[in-house]
Amino acid sequence: SGKVAQIPEKERLLKDIVRNQKIKESLYLLLLQKREEAAINLVITEDTVKIVEYALSGSNPISPKNKIVYAGALMAGLLLPFGVLYLMFMLDTKVHDKKDIERIVTNVPIVGEIPLVKNKEQLIFENPNDHSILAESFRILSSNVKYVLPPKKNNGNVIFCTSTVKGEGKTYVSINLSLALSSLNKKVLLIGADLRNPQIHNYIKKEKNLPGLSSYLHGDESNWQSLMIKGFLNHDAHDVLLSGVIPPNPSHLLANDRFEKLISEAKELYDYIIVDTTPTILVT
Repeated sequence: SGKVAQIPEKERLLKDIVRNQKIKESLYLLLLQKREEAAINLVITEDTVKIVEYALSGSNPISPKNKIVYAGALMAGLLLPFGVLYLMFMLDTKVHDKKDIERIVTNVPIVGEIPLVKNKEQLIFENPNDHSILAESFRILSSNVKYVLPPKKNNGNVIFCTSTVKGEGKTYVSINLSLALSSLNKKVLLIGADLRNPQIHNYIKKEKNLPGLSSYLHGDESNWQSLMIKGFLNHDAHDVLLSGVIPPNPSHLLANDRFEKLISEAKELYDYIIVDTTPTILVT
């Protein structure tokens, strides 16, 4: 009875299946017909594009040429750094060593080379037994200076230290050269004759307005030896005469007879008199 009751439902499902089958069959036949028609049209239609000649192909590109690119890159790699170096050397106007000076100035002897010392605490040749690069360079300078100076007779030699402009190291060289000569057991007097911008007091930690050369030249002091001080404890034979108070007329003071008298008297007492002067281009 149950199976008989299911017959109408099964019959309805069967009709649905048959209906779907007929629809898909007719659709499939239509598509087959369209494919055949398209194939027939393709065969009977004449081509609008024809290949006249097949292209020639290769593994290497036509452009750019690899060899030309490599050669250009090689030339640029060689010329560019050489060009930069050439410009650097051509535009370099600094003096790096004595060869740069000897190449331009051939009639002036070079008595020494002083290295650049960046440590501000090691600028002074204070220890007579120092073996640093700075000390050795000033020992060489002091030895070569002896060959430049005229033969010593009965009195000392006078050395003026100057430069072209301010800040080139004339005071620095004056002090260290005097200390290098003093370390050789020579009696040395260091005179601060830069009456416009004195700098020696900064190296020996003294007051700027202490009585000095300007006081003697102005006539305030009759004895210049009373104005001398000991700036470096390790150098017993080394004396310093500071510039003193900055005067309004330094050129007139230095041109009077008292400065000549001072130098003459100092030459009788000292082996070397080192005079720290003014820049030659800026002032008189």
